[in-house]
Amino acid sequence: MVIGLVIEQAVDPGPAQPQSLVPTAIPTPPWVTSPAPAPSPSATPTSPALTGTVQLVQGREEINGVYLGFPHSTVGAVSAADEFVAEIGSTLDPDRAATVMRMTADPSYANAPQQAAEGAVNDRESLGLPASGPVPQGASFEILPVEYQVQDVTPDQVTVLLLSDFISTLPDQGTQTKVGVFPARMHWAENDWKILADTSANYENLSADPDSPQAASLGWQNLEPAGG
Repeated sequence: MVIGLVIEQAVDPGPAQPQSLVPTAIPTPPWVTSPAPAPSPSATPTSPALTGTVQLVQGREEINGVYLGFPHSTVGAVSAADEFVAEIGSTLDPDRAATVMRMTADPSYANAPQQAAEGAVNDRESLGLPASGPVPQGASFEILPVEYQVQDVTPDQVTVLLLSDFISTLPDQGTQTKVGVFPARMHWAENDWKILADTSANYENLSADPDSPQAASLGWQNLEPAGG
C-alpha cells in the first residue's frame, strides 16, 4: 500500500461548474513513501537557483505518450516533473501507471512501477470506483500542475514542488476540483531526469489556490506550457 500525504483544498467550482459529491481523498504521489513534519513556515520556500515564470520545455522524444529526454538543467528538471506527474497521476489504469513509472523512475527506485499501480488502484477506490476492471464510462481523473517551486538544487538533483489542480469527473455526479502540492525529487540518471523515492514530503503549509495572492506570498511561480 502506498503511504503518504497529498495536501488538498476544496476549490469553489462557481455557478458555471457542475456540482458533485466530494471524493473521500485525492491521490497520493506513488513516489512519496512516508510523511514527515511540514517545513517551518519561516523557511524560505523557493530556492534562489530558479525563480520567476518558467516556460516548460518538451522532451526530445515521445514514447508511449510520454515525453522523455529533458535538458540537464533546473528548467529541464521542472519540465520533466511536470510531464511525469501529469502522466502518472492522470490515469486510473494501474497498468498504464506502472508503464509510465518504468520509463520515468530512477534506477534506484526498483519498486516504483508497483507503487504506481497501487496508487492508481487507491485513486479509483477514493473516487468510489471498482478497484479493477475497465474504468466506468464518464469517469476520469486529471492532474494539472499550475505553479512550481524548487528546493535543494544541485546539478544532478532537484526537488520540484508542483501546485496542481486535481479534477475528478464521475458519472451522474459532475466535476469536482481540488488543489494539492505534489513533490517530485528529480535525479539526473541515464541521460535524463528521473523520479526518486522521497521519504520526507509534507508541504501542507505551502498549499494555496493557484495564482492567488496567498500562493505568491508562499513562493509559488507560474508555469508556461512548452511552446506557449
